[in-house]
Formats: sequence, structure tokens, C-alpha cells
Amino acid sequence: MPWLNTVLVLFSLLNIGLGIYGYVAKNTLVSLIAGVVIGLLMLGTVALAKTHPRWGRIGSLVLCVAVLGQFAPKFIKTQDWVPAGILTVVAAIVVVCLGVGHMLGMKAKNASTPTA
Repeated sequence: MPWLNTVLVLFSLLNIGLGIYGYVAKNTLVSLIAGVVIGLLMLGTVALAKTHPRWGRIGSLVLCVAVLGQFAPKFIKTQDWVPAGILTVVAAIVVVCLGVGHMLGMKAKNASTPTA
């Protein structure tokens, strides 16, 4: 699903960008490392999905849930939109996109499977 790959690549780039922002604006090396690592891992799951779609999408989902688990409580507590609010909202959207992609994939699979 090319549209889902695009969503995941954009999410990867957002994580990398906000990691760099955290390092520059707040001088936190942890933000830089975490943002870049999550972004690169997400790009890896996109590449993996080309040969092993199920494992690539499961990896993407695990990373999105990890980002949600990290930033949703911070956003609820602080109401700070950068980066917690942005990553919470976007990660939730990506989780929904992964769910929609799964349903569309299953529908296509079931449509192509002959019934006996």
C-alpha cells in the first residue's frame, strides 16, 4: 500500500525532525537520539514491509504505540504541543492508518481468495 508507506515515511521524518528540534531548542541529547532512532527504525519497518508486509506493519505499529506511550501522558500532563502534542496526535493518526491499511489488505486478500 503506497499511501501507507508514505504516511509511515512522513511519520519517520517527523520523529527525526522533532528529535533534532529537541536537541537544538532544549539541548537534550536524549531527544536527538530517541527521535533519530525511532525515525530510522520506522524507515526500516517500511523497507521490511516490501518483502515481509505483516512483520513490517507489526513493527510499525509497535513503534507507534511506543511513541504514544511516551508522549500521550506528557501531553495530558503538560498540555505542551511541541513535541508531545504533535507526536501524540500524529502517532494516533498513524495507528488508525495502520488499522485501515490492515482492513483494506484483508478485504483485498479475501476478494482474491477463491471460494470452494
